[in-house]
Amino acid sequence: MQLKSIFKGMFPQKSSGGHSADSSSPASDKDSSFSYARVWWIGFGFLGVQLAFTTYNAFLPLMYRHFIESRGLIGLLMGTDNLIGLLLIPIVGAWSDRVNSPLGRRLPFVLVALPIAALTFFAIPFAAAMLWTLIITEIVFTAAMHSYRGPIISLMPDHTPPEKRSTANGIINLMGGIGTLIAFGGLSLIYDIDPRLTFGIGAVVLFITLFIVWIKADRHPPYIDNKPVTSRNPIKEAGRGILLLLKPGRRGEFLLLAAMLSYFIGFAGLDAMFPIYGVETLGLTEGRAAFILTSFAGSFLVFALLAGYIGTRMGKIPTMLLGLALVPVLFLAAIPVREPLVIGGIFVLAGFAWALVNVQAMPLIADLGGRDRVGFYIGLYYVFTMTGQMIGPSVLGFAMDIIGNQGMFIAGAAVYALGFILLREGRKRLDQDPEEIARQSQLNKVEPDLSGNSHQ
Repeated sequence: MQLKSIFKGMFPQKSSGGHSADSSSPASDKDSSFSYARVWWIGFGFLGVQLAFTTYNAFLPLMYRHFIESRGLIGLLMGTDNLIGLLLIPIVGAWSDRVNSPLGRRLPFVLVALPIAALTFFAIPFAAAMLWTLIITEIVFTAAMHSYRGPIISLMPDHTPPEKRSTANGIINLMGGIGTLIAFGGLSLIYDIDPRLTFGIGAVVLFITLFIVWIKADRHPPYIDNKPVTSRNPIKEAGRGILLLLKPGRRGEFLLLAAMLSYFIGFAGLDAMFPIYGVETLGLTEGRAAFILTSFAGSFLVFALLAGYIGTRMGKIPTMLLGLALVPVLFLAAIPVREPLVIGGIFVLAGFAWALVNVQAMPLIADLGGRDRVGFYIGLYYVFTMTGQMIGPSVLGFAMDIIGNQGMFIAGAAVYALGFILLREGRKRLDQDPEEIARQSQLNKVEPDLSGNSHQ
């Protein structure tokens, strides 16, 4: 694979196919219609998601600090609001796989939920005058974000053949990294001037991303079945699919997802608690403490494409294991450091390691979904990673309460190491490579086995 082909066609010639695709076309015809350009445009959706969540995670703990003293309780409050998202994600994922609409399967969810998310994001600094209004606004914002997050991410595998998804997700994560970098490198500095500017600009960006995705995404992309399907109860279907993970034949899949839950505890906990660490331990202002995380986000941004390329060459799971081995070492090395520039340098290395892990993760799970269950499996991915995000701030926050602020790095290193162990064990229990499952599904148009038996 030539890296230059990833950038080729950013402004492609107009296709005669418009916003439609024949789901019965041969795989070779689909591959000839694939373009990285559309992946770049779809990536603007994830840019908005990451910008909003990064800003939210960085500054909500600081707002709660005016009402609550315990770091653990702040972390718990930051996590428990995601319970709504945790319930919505698998339901929306299963639902989007079954929607019959002129707008396709994913775009209706984006069109409804994204404007609600943007408006409540704008309202957050105004709601911060009282604790109860802040909590209510935060919950509505979280629910709206997670109602469209899964569908907008599902657009990538919907438009991409299985063998190209690792690199395509590198593009998606690069765009997400740009969103994170904008939040840390721009909006965090504006926060010191006026928090209303930070959240107002972020809301405008969300509306811009909606417009871009709306005009660039296919209504009926080629790598899912676009034929009408019988509508099913999405709540029952999501619950049934989650319960199947507990059967012996699905143990490998469950361990892969459990690994992602574990390392997201560390990621989300650091994201939420480092601004407090920066203010109290490093002596920085609130905005500058959040700005330090720019080195982590910027490194991820720089290395996202390279990480996708490495994943294509080495394989998704070996690349993830390499990154999961590096992060705990770097976190432990940061404990005695009190110089912000050195912390920033450590975060640059950690951002590269995180790129090795996170760029491969979603395509690894999406491949298990074949043609008809991509939305559901991405929903599962978010159930586990959101669970990690939900409890991560409280886990690292209580570690800070018990052993001091350095507990943030100690607990973070521990959960990343646990993720390494779980991922390695999950790989041993898989009977077939997930990419091969997806490839066979594309060729044979076979829906993934949901009987609880292992893939053969």
